Amino acid sequence: MKKTKIICTIGPASNNAALLSRMAEAGMNVVRLNFSHGTHNDHLKVIEYIKDLRKKSGINIGILQDLSGPKIRVGSLPDHGIVLEKNTVVYFYHGADYFIDSNSAVIPVNYPHLLKDVNEKSTILLDDGLLELAIEKKDKNRLRARVIRGGVLKSHKGINFPNQILSQRIPTTKDLEDLAFGIKHEVDFVALSFVQTADDIRCVKQKIRAKKSKAQIIAKLERQVALKNVDEIIAAADGIMVARGDLGIETDISMIPIHQKMIVRKCNLQSKPVIIATQMLDSMMRNPIPTRAEVTDVANAIYDGSDAIMLSGETAVGKYPLQTVQMMNKIADNVEHNLGLDRGWIIDSGNHIKHGEETAIAQAVCQSAKDLKAKFIVVHTMSGQTARFISMFRPETPILAVTPLESTYRQLSLIWGITPILLPEIKYHFMDIIKSTEAVLLKTRYVKIGDLLVISTGLPTAKPGATNLMKIHTVGDIQKS
Repeated sequence: MKKTKIICTIGPASNNAALLSRMAEAGMNVVRLNFSHGTHNDHLKVIEYIKDLRKKSGINIGILQDLSGPKIRVGSLPDHGIVLEKNTVVYFYHGADYFIDSNSAVIPVNYPHLLKDVNEKSTILLDDGLLELAIEKKDKNRLRARVIRGGVLKSHKGINFPNQILSQRIPTTKDLEDLAFGIKHEVDFVALSFVQTADDIRCVKQKIRAKKSKAQIIAKLERQVALKNVDEIIAAADGIMVARGDLGIETDISMIPIHQKMIVRKCNLQSKPVIIATQMLDSMMRNPIPTRAEVTDVANAIYDGSDAIMLSGETAVGKYPLQTVQMMNKIADNVEHNLGLDRGWIIDSGNHIKHGEETAIAQAVCQSAKDLKAKFIVVHTMSGQTARFISMFRPETPILAVTPLESTYRQLSLIWGITPILLPEIKYHFMDIIKSTEAVLLKTRYVKIGDLLVISTGLPTAKPGATNLMKIHTVGDIQKS
């Protein structure tokens, strides 16, 4: 039973029912719909494919809607682009038209707060950080900049402003339109791009709850300013994505491994799911096998403690979407079965861990399952929180999470080590809970008579956050009694 979850971005290379079915069988747990590209009709087609696949196969596939956020870009430039030579002066302004003024290029930018937000002596990065310019002066309606690292700039390339807090916040008007579409079609997760503070998350969470949706918010960490607010962002979000693309532009690229490990550890300590994204198997967009460095990158992300690993262009527009999922699944399987996952640092983290009844029960459950060589850890959960606490300790014993709520069932598709089971009827008496759970596990052939289980549940039932009980149970004992 694979424990690390795989997220696949769906695009032209993978948006057909037959291929999505094969990708699910190969190990895909969550589909990502990137709303920076495609139309609502494009995304609706994938959502319908996934819902149909769920019904026909019984495979639990989550749906993650990734909002585009306030991506800042240059406007239209000449077809061949413009050459920015080192030490030359160029100007930036908010507008749509490119022109030459006094032999200097004047570059349009689609950001209305350009002059307000960007300070003198700050840095501008263009085209995924390939070009770097220093802001020398603010004129009345322009920024004067000197080229530090030059090259060819083409139309609509992205712009990054490291260390600058931007006035334009999320959600944008487009984000709100896309969010309404996602809620209507029952997405399970909403990823927020270019998060800067916890207020960004709280704003969108209010809008989601106002629509009576239970979609969880995944905050994408891709701006340098977000790292300064990382603790409050993790606390406010339902999960985190380490978006290494823009993060590697906004920060020193050599620091990406350090940022990744820091973020993953902080998420682990708060029992928040964490996703590692961007260029994990990038070469498989073109080649049928990955590089050795990419294999090691995926393995290290798992060993760090990430819940999920994500494929972007590899499955959206790459030549080998199915083979990429198969390879990522194989790497995860080998890491989980051969390396072992040392979680001693969590137990030794003292006051850094969120203590309480659920944490104590989770730790006891994992240790008991290991000592007794239990077949499964079985957790009854309403919100999924107890399952996340148990997952935090990365037990060797597989975890079955039984829930009556479909929203929780879908959202557990993202959590490390969890196999969710939907049991719609809520039982209110302890022995009835055990009986119904045993019956569904026998029916689905997860267990057989005589198997040992460590069960975690709560009394009273149907109350989120009420887990306070552990039981050692042998399958079949109820029938004997």
